[in-house]
Amino acid sequence: GLSAAVYTQTTDVEIELNGFMTYDRAVIKFPVDAMRKPNEALRLPAPEVKVVVPCSKTNAQKWSYTFEKPADNWAAVDFDASAWKVGEAGFGTKDTPDTNVRTVWDTSDIWIRRDVEIAAEDIEDVTQLVGYGYHDEDCEIYVNGVEVAKCTSYASYGYLGLDAVALKKALKAGKNTIAIHCKQTKGGQYIDFGIIREIPATK
Repeated sequence: GLSAAVYTQTTDVEIELNGFMTYDRAVIKFPVDAMRKPNEALRLPAPEVKVVVPCSKTNAQKWSYTFEKPADNWAAVDFDASAWKVGEAGFGTKDTPDTNVRTVWDTSDIWIRRDVEIAAEDIEDVTQLVGYGYHDEDCEIYVNGVEVAKCTSYASYGYLGLDAVALKKALKAGKNTIAIHCKQTKGGQYIDFGIIREIPATK
């Protein structure tokens, strides 16, 4: 929860002479090319982004879903969801901004489940995994019965933080079950979810 910044003025100020230029901007105090080269050498390329579990922002993904409160073990891998309906995400109402509603959800709650295949290489370092999706409003996200995220309020398509400790415990190479409960109280409503992997640049 902490943040910090280190900075310098681009120019000198009344009582500080640490700018790149003089107070009147008339003199650049360092050779520009010589300053640029070492700074560019420190700049890493953006990380590679790999889709591990696609969401339905662009291409529809099928989920099992229900609007009726299921049994307490609804997020477990061995839960029998054969009585649930199957539909394409996203789930919600068409008046919700920046969404792609393929299955209407206009009740107070929705529970969704989906089995996905995840490669072993994508779970070697779970700190590289980030949720990507849209929730409106509160939702809980489970992987193989383990809660990996709890999101409050609402957020349009973007990154969703996942608990790395819980992910490491839950994920396995091969088939994994993702289960989500989303709750609606006011305004628009929508749920869609996927997982991406950010592979940092090494050079």
